[in-house]
Amino acid sequence: MKFTCTQENLNKALNVVGKIINKNSTLPILNNVLIKTEKGRLKLSSTNLEIGISYLIGGKVESEGEITVPTKLFHNFISNLPIGNVEIKLREDVLSLKCNSYKTSIKGLDAKEYPLTPKLDVKPIFKINSFVFKKALSQIIPAISNSESRVEITGVFMDLSNLNKNTITLVATDSYRLAEIYVNINNENINNDYKNILGNTVSVIMPKETIQELVRNLDDIEDDVEVVISESQILFSFGNANIISRLIEGKYPDYKQIIPTEFKTILQVDKRDIIKATKVTSLFSNIFNNSIELKLLAGSKNLEINSESSDLGSNNTKIAVEIEGNDKNISMSYNYKFLIDGLNSLSGDKVVLKINDDSSPMVLTSDVDKYYKYIIMPTRA
Repeated sequence: MKFTCTQENLNKALNVVGKIINKNSTLPILNNVLIKTEKGRLKLSSTNLEIGISYLIGGKVESEGEITVPTKLFHNFISNLPIGNVEIKLREDVLSLKCNSYKTSIKGLDAKEYPLTPKLDVKPIFKINSFVFKKALSQIIPAISNSESRVEITGVFMDLSNLNKNTITLVATDSYRLAEIYVNINNENINNDYKNILGNTVSVIMPKETIQELVRNLDDIEDDVEVVISESQILFSFGNANIISRLIEGKYPDYKQIIPTEFKTILQVDKRDIIKATKVTSLFSNIFNNSIELKLLAGSKNLEINSESSDLGSNNTKIAVEIEGNDKNISMSYNYKFLIDGLNSLSGDKVVLKINDDSSPMVLTSDVDKYYKYIIMPTRA
């Protein structure tokens, strides 16, 4: 193999493919990145056997070849090179690199030993604007569960049953809070044959790590994201990158039943005010469940945020709110970390809190995010 490309492009590719690699002692070759020429370009690939990521680089191919080299060593070397062209040569199992006055040789492992990344030979189901997709996934991520006993809620649920209405639904929950968002897709970006491609599949569950990698790598991408779905895998294709992942097996819980549809009290509050008040109050929160109290007195135009600790003291903060339906006293306790996550996930300067009573879930929304809901369950004393 002999290939020439820019240091900038090579470093960018390694930033994309290198993050999923963790030190693997049982299969050392997984600590390596696969480098190969493909159709006149250089392809870098990595996998942890759950997710596979590949990235294509343009350049000049003088001869074909493939090799795997230690990812961390290779990336550290490339990232410290000056701006300029990098010449890559492969001879037997040694990869030689040259950039200006820098020269190095890295011993690799045979590419034939590297696990094959599955290929999905089906057409995309839909494509979606990368900025829209990234924002929606970012709003969902905080609610994903880390439970080891309930694997079905350790990912993002994507409901495809309303594609005929140009909509997908994304959901995440950890049983204590839930995030749901409806995402509109342009009709021309949906495969007309999607029903035949999907077959009986009307929803999928995507692993948390996959979603995190996707969000991270959509930072500077302006292209649409193509989404390909098979029975057990999902592929996201955007720019020069591909991310392929297994899907989580299992049945997602019937989350709709916990979302209230009617509300007795609706508050509108400045987002910065309630976040600041919550952070201050959290300093004295219950150490066992991180709970703070949100208190609303009948007829009042203020929301009180309170906490008390026998060891530290207490705090009471009042913030002005616009209220509809405030006809009785309400005292609610919530995990302040979950509350802050929800508030931070909302866009706009104002947030809306929808409440029924002390023991019911609270729904957070905003006028800017009309299709997004964040539901938080009250804590128990």
